[in-house]
Amino acid sequence: MSGTGESREAVRAWLALLNASRGLEKAVDAGMRTRFGHSISRFDVLSALDRAGAAGLRAGALTERLMVSDGATTQVTAPLIREGLVKRAADPNDGRVAIFTLTRKGEKIFADMAGEHRAWIDEAFAGLSPAQLKTLRRLLADIDPAKIARSKRTAA
Repeated sequence: MSGTGESREAVRAWLALLNASRGLEKAVDAGMRTRFGHSISRFDVLSALDRAGAAGLRAGALTERLMVSDGATTQVTAPLIREGLVKRAADPNDGRVAIFTLTRKGEKIFADMAGEHRAWIDEAFAGLSPAQLKTLRRLLADIDPAKIARSKRTAA
């Protein structure tokens, strides 16, 4: 993409993507807070732990899945632990490492939240056909953020 017109279109596409993504995130976060008293960040923790199953996730793996810092993971899990939705235990193989799992209460709350989440996303994407949704997914998968890291422009 070398031409100025192509570059402008790329920036416009990026801005449209950000606008849609941030708008969806804000709407879902507001819905989660109103309906369940939890932020989308807490939903993301519950979702990651649900996918991990009974084995749970080590703290580092949870941090990676959430794409946040260790401190942010601690901050978002603390209220979930206090409310009995998440359990934090020492790794039996390495007591210095914490393992997070969903409690039964957490599983129930997450199931309710996930159902609402799906409904909200279905509503947001209702104007797109299944073929358009597949095309959108394919196009988004073709975007390569790693190119920025490999670019000579980002080298110091």
